[in-house]
Amino acid sequence: MEFVNPKLLINGISTEIDERILRRHFSAYGEIKHVVAYFSKAIAFVTFVDPSKAQIALQQQQHIILGRKLNNQVEVRPAKPKVEIGKRKIFVGGLPRSITNEEFKGYFEKFGSIVDAVVIHDKETKRSRGFGFVTYEAEESAKLVLRTNFHLLNNKRVEVKKVTPRQEMVPSGFEFPPYYYDPYYQTYFYVVWVPIPGFY
Repeated sequence: MEFVNPKLLINGISTEIDERILRRHFSAYGEIKHVVAYFSKAIAFVTFVDPSKAQIALQQQQHIILGRKLNNQVEVRPAKPKVEIGKRKIFVGGLPRSITNEEFKGYFEKFGSIVDAVVIHDKETKRSRGFGFVTYEAEESAKLVLRTNFHLLNNKRVEVKKVTPRQEMVPSGFEFPPYYYDPYYQTYFYVVWVPIPGFY
């Protein structure tokens, strides 16, 4: 059976459009289960009890709230499900500091089609922090990478690990946080990574 997403992502909302107003507006399309707004990120999520009602709301070309046409500035689209991303996402540690995003993606895309591949950089220095993340379209591609714990990338062995949402934490004391926040999927992923002494 095809999955029908009951949740909508409302992107670009203003503080004037609160959860109560969103609930009242989208209730015209069906019963609402949850409405959650994150004004610091200018986004909100509206979840319908009946997934088919979310599809009806999506078919509406214009949403007018408080006398404004939502679609002029605000995007309404299906929210990405969270349930499967952890199975398709891997953590890569011990990266060469000089590696580029293109080189990083170029190596891992040979295992399968990639949704996203990113080397994490320090916001201030712009230098690589020595780790990155790869998200595949298919879970099988991630499993293929994880068959081997270590890969040779730019003449340096790097370690790959699975990424699991809010389940396991890395030991404290490392130079990066114990979690990675993915803004596209709106969730946190904890990294399961146990370094080998003398390897890094």
